[in-house]
Amino acid sequence: MTFCLNFDFALKKDFFSFSHICEKFLLVNHLNHCMGRSELEEKIRDWAIDEGILGKPLPSNPKVNFGYELNFPPNSPKPMRLMVIQPKGTKAISIQIATQIAKQHVEELHKSDPQGLMKFFVVFKRYMLMQNLLYNVDAKNARYVILENIYPDGLNENMFYQAIRKVFNANVFMNMQLVEFITRKRGGGNISRSDTDLDFSAGTMFT
Repeated sequence: MTFCLNFDFALKKDFFSFSHICEKFLLVNHLNHCMGRSELEEKIRDWAIDEGILGKPLPSNPKVNFGYELNFPPNSPKPMRLMVIQPKGTKAISIQIATQIAKQHVEELHKSDPQGLMKFFVVFKRYMLMQNLLYNVDAKNARYVILENIYPDGLNENMFYQAIRKVFNANVFMNMQLVEFITRKRGGGNISRSDTDLDFSAGTMFT
């Protein structure tokens, strides 16, 4: 009889524990729904949090379902500021990084060649095609965006991180190319600290 009572108590205890878990799960889902977060958005947030790269939510935009800053590499004192967004009307998410070329570097490019900036963008476009990356160039304002889109049927945690690394590496490479362009314009002179320490943190998305 005692065994039956203990067994019955154990069943009740397990039942209440299971009920508590279910209630917690439903509450979290309800909060996510109230906050307007989709399952896809929650997945992206969780992955970015796990990697330590989740930044601020992007300002509300009628053309975007959701968007967040990504600070990459993780634990870096000066990470680059990437973005992950889902444009309205599309299933894909987009990993992006925007770069504004500093005024002094544009002037350096133009010193010996008025077409210096345009030649840099020719190299930029060629490299984006070789890397199978999307891009957006605003030559008039000396800025560009590098993009990688991922569709949900091919989206997993590994693919998400690979896309971030791909966009990040492409931006670092173009930074190096810009430094080389500038030093060639100087006749192969020394590279200054300001050339190799360009600040990309103030970039903003433009499409």
